[in-house]
Amino acid sequence: MLKEILSEQSLQLQAKCSFKEGNPGSKKRTKYLPLYVSCSISIILYGPADLLDEIGEFFQSYETYLQDPQGCALNVKYCNPHRLSCTDLASCPMTFELGQQGVLPGSFTWEEVPQQPDFLATIFNFEGDLAEAAQPSIIQTPLERHQKQALNFMLQRERGWNFDGQRPDIWDYQRTGQSYIFINRISGSHQIEPPRQFRGGIVADPMGLGKTLSMIALVATDLPGYPGECMAMEKDVDSYHSVPSPVTLIVVPSPLLDTWEEQLKQHVFPSQMSWVRHHGKLRLGHASELARFHLVLTSYHTILSEWRNTTQSERSILFSTQWRRIILDEAHVIRNTGTRLSKAICALSAGSRWAVTGTPVQNRLGDLAALLKFLQAHPYGEIKHFEADITHLWKAGQGEEAVNRLKRLCSCLLLRRSKETINLPRRSDVRCEVEFNAEERKLYDEIKDQAVLQIREVGIENADSSASMAFANFIQKINSLRIICNMGLYYHTRHDDHKSRDSWMELAQQAFNFQCEAGSISCHECSSTLDVSELLLGEPESQSQPRFSECLRFICSECSQRPVTCGHRPPHPIALVSTSRAVQEDTVIPMSLEVHQVTPPTVELPPKVKALVTQLVTHPPNTKSIVFSTWQMTLDIVQRGLKEAGIQFERFDGKVPQKDRQAVINRFRHDPSIRVLMLTLSCGAVGLTLTEASYAYLLEPHWNPTIEEQALARIHRIGQKNEVTTIRFFVRDTFEERVQEIQQSKKDLESLLFSPVNVDRAGTSLAERLDRLCSLL
Repeated sequence: MLKEILSEQSLQLQAKCSFKEGNPGSKKRTKYLPLYVSCSISIILYGPADLLDEIGEFFQSYETYLQDPQGCALNVKYCNPHRLSCTDLASCPMTFELGQQGVLPGSFTWEEVPQQPDFLATIFNFEGDLAEAAQPSIIQTPLERHQKQALNFMLQRERGWNFDGQRPDIWDYQRTGQSYIFINRISGSHQIEPPRQFRGGIVADPMGLGKTLSMIALVATDLPGYPGECMAMEKDVDSYHSVPSPVTLIVVPSPLLDTWEEQLKQHVFPSQMSWVRHHGKLRLGHASELARFHLVLTSYHTILSEWRNTTQSERSILFSTQWRRIILDEAHVIRNTGTRLSKAICALSAGSRWAVTGTPVQNRLGDLAALLKFLQAHPYGEIKHFEADITHLWKAGQGEEAVNRLKRLCSCLLLRRSKETINLPRRSDVRCEVEFNAEERKLYDEIKDQAVLQIREVGIENADSSASMAFANFIQKINSLRIICNMGLYYHTRHDDHKSRDSWMELAQQAFNFQCEAGSISCHECSSTLDVSELLLGEPESQSQPRFSECLRFICSECSQRPVTCGHRPPHPIALVSTSRAVQEDTVIPMSLEVHQVTPPTVELPPKVKALVTQLVTHPPNTKSIVFSTWQMTLDIVQRGLKEAGIQFERFDGKVPQKDRQAVINRFRHDPSIRVLMLTLSCGAVGLTLTEASYAYLLEPHWNPTIEEQALARIHRIGQKNEVTTIRFFVRDTFEERVQEIQQSKKDLESLLFSPVNVDRAGTSLAERLDRLCSLL
């Protein structure tokens, strides 16, 4: 491409190459983190006006789009064929008028981000080559090489401990006279008693490598005709009342039940494998019904609801059966061991246990420990052993030994390969910086100044009651700033007449949403935890709602069934809050009317939406894109922009009924006129395969970068035939830039693996938390 440009004599190029060393979000580097050097090159093109259209078409043919220039050496008219507002030569500004930052108000700049090193790969990625298992005859989809290797790994692990050293395992043994001693290869400790038998493990390949098909293939090996020995069913010593069954139980988030059934129909020859749902009104009543099926599909919510009551648990087929195996899909949702959900899942009985997740660690090493607790991998099925053998070593300054032990443990139980294992098309990750216009910047700064002033006033008063209410109001201001970044002046139009709110009943849902999005939140009464991963399950709410107090204490739905207070004297106000996806998507700031009803057509599109639409209209008509946002209100404005541009779209958010969701996805996949699918993160971050799209746009940064990656990975997975591009939007010099820095710190290996639970909140006063939040502005 560059060679052709250089051959055109009437064009002049100005180039700049910038080098950047290391991880921009990491403030320190240790010997465990790799060193890398990345560079970016920017080229400014000068030429005659009569070549404008030809230049635009040339770059578009390479799927390259011209951005606003920075640091122009020549003061000439700025005309960009890929910007709707920069194609009229008479109205175009001079390049020296673009501002000190070289950015036009309302414009955007596009920067490709180099692939970040996967810090977890040094520990979790499987080293060496695995043999390939035979393809089960009832599976009609040809297994890829890495899937046959995964099947071999699982079959080996389902044989139980390997004491002869033919493959890595936790336990080894030595003969001593007439007896044996069993040696823990992780810690070096030994014991006389044989370790309790364990079968199963963690399949942790990154998103997009076809883990679902691998697990279906594993179930297929149980059927007659597959070569090799079958696993013997042993009585689970902890299951006194369970009946052994040859059936596999697969546990998935409710929204993925349809996806799993679709995958089973796609990959298994007709009539060769039978399955049934145990969910909602479609529930099995007696163990004798299991004889007709090879696997049972159920949801996390179903297991939780049947576990809550002890008497009901004893009658439930889920807890009265010892399953052939249990497979947890999206297993990271049980990573908080204090939750009732995690306890319910661990109470199930099975001959072997599998945890399937592309993100075995999201916030801390305890996430992995929670999975090991479910697996019951002796001795690390007990958290205290995991902490004693690994976590405490790190805290004691023996970091290298802690990492080595973790590597040895993972090599035994966990299978993770990089995406380079398969030949996926290239993926480019892009950061798109947009700029406010003068009015938008003024509105943003006004709200920011109000927030800072509010915090300073609290610092002077120094009272817990004022600090707690100030914290809630400050969260309201932060939410306002985030929404302004997405909505621009639409925010102003929708909230001009909104009175200042002092009632906790009106602020509680905002504060609760903020806490959940930023991290897990614990019940003040029972210490069970709730986090964003559980909210993404999309499960129906229980009959009782949780509560959230003005002093920021959370009371879970179970504890809310009895009279409770926050524990202070006098008690602070406490309000009901919702955990439903629709409310999480919509309750940032109260709204009474739809966007198109409130906002006059004279208000221009916000800068992010304008940049998005500008890019979408330049794509070829047969190119599909997906657009993510945390909030429905942002998609309302995107919807207006798409309509104005004549781009047909589908929309999938928490308001779309479950029964209609598959139809929405199918229309996007198969209707060539539908070019865009809009999704909320809570609906699109897990379970969907959207390889029909080549572009994925994220309209705002999320506190948790794993949630972002889960969403953007919908288009980069097995089945993708085209190169893909992911684009993350943010507004320059705003709160969003600080969120991105926090994201980078979450990716740091040390803080990610060895930080304690709620490290940012433990032992921290409200005033200190306010000070920390204020620093983000």
